[in-house]
Amino acid sequence: MEESPHIPVLLNEVISNLNIDSSGTYLDCTIGFGGHAMEILNRLNKKGKLIGIDLDSYALKQTEKLLLPLNKSFYLDNKNFQDFPNVLKNLGIEKVNGILLDLGFSSYQVDSKHKGLSYRFEAPLDMRFNKNSNITASRLIRSLSESELSKIILEFGEEYNHKKIARSIKSYSSKNRMNTTLDLKNAITKVSSKKKINKTLSRVFQAIRIKVNEELEVLENTLKKASKFLSKGGRILVISFHSIEDRIIKHFFKDKVIYKNSSYDIEFTYSNIEFKILTKKPIIESLENKKRNSRSRSAKLRVAERVI
Repeated sequence: MEESPHIPVLLNEVISNLNIDSSGTYLDCTIGFGGHAMEILNRLNKKGKLIGIDLDSYALKQTEKLLLPLNKSFYLDNKNFQDFPNVLKNLGIEKVNGILLDLGFSSYQVDSKHKGLSYRFEAPLDMRFNKNSNITASRLIRSLSESELSKIILEFGEEYNHKKIARSIKSYSSKNRMNTTLDLKNAITKVSSKKKINKTLSRVFQAIRIKVNEELEVLENTLKKASKFLSKGGRILVISFHSIEDRIIKHFFKDKVIYKNSSYDIEFTYSNIEFKILTKKPIIESLENKKRNSRSRSAKLRVAERVI
C-alpha cells in the first residue's frame, strides 16, 4: 500500500473523539492525503460510509489509492469543503454521525513550488487552493491599496509592523517587482527585524494566503452549515493552526455566533441547535509528535457534540 506523504495531526485524538459508530456515516471535509480518513474507514463495517472532500485533485487520487484496498464504502469529491451540503444531497444523505475539518496543509502542499505558499522556495506568487480562481496573490496585492493591505496583514497575520510592510510591498509592486515569492520575501525583509524575520515572513505569507482563498469566510460558512447536517449525538471536530481560526471555532461552539475582529456577529445565531463542548481547552499534539512533525506544533483540536 502506498504511504501517505502527509503525517496526520492528532490522529489518535481525532479517532477517539469521533466516537465512531461502525455503521455510521462520516464526513472528512478536508481529506487531503487520507491520513485521518484511513483510520476512520478502518473502523467502519459494510454499512458504514466515509465521504471525503478536497480541492486538491492530486491528493484525492493518492487518497483513493490508499483507501481502495480497505474494501470499504467511501466517496471522494473534488470541491471546496463549504460545498459539502451539495455533496451530501447528491448522495441522498441527510445526516452524518461525525464531521472532521483539518485546516492545515500537507508537506506536499507547502513544499510544492508551483503553489507559492512558502517563502522558502522561489515560485510564482500564486497561493491559490482553487486553480479556477482568478485571484492570485500577485493580482490581489496589485488590486489593494496600501491601507487595505496593511489591514489584511494586521488582521490575518497579527503582525505589528503591518504598515511598514504594506508600504514596502506596494512599492515593489508599483515597480513590477511582485511576481514571485522571492519578491514578496524581499519586500518584507527590507523593513523587518532580522532577529524575527522567519516569524514575520510566516505571518505575512499567512495573511495574504488567507485573503486570496477567503479562508475565514469558508470556515464560517462551513461551521454554520455543519451543525444542521449532524445527527443528534453527532460530533464535529476542527483542527486549527492559528489563533484567528481557533477563536472563530471556540465562540461558534460556545455561543453559536461568528466572532470577528473582537466583536460578535449575532446575525448567525441558532435557537434550535445546541452543542455540548467536549473540549474546555483545545487538545494539542504530544511533545513526541511535535518533534516528529514540526508542522503540528500549533495544531489545536476542538470537539463539540450536537445534543438536540
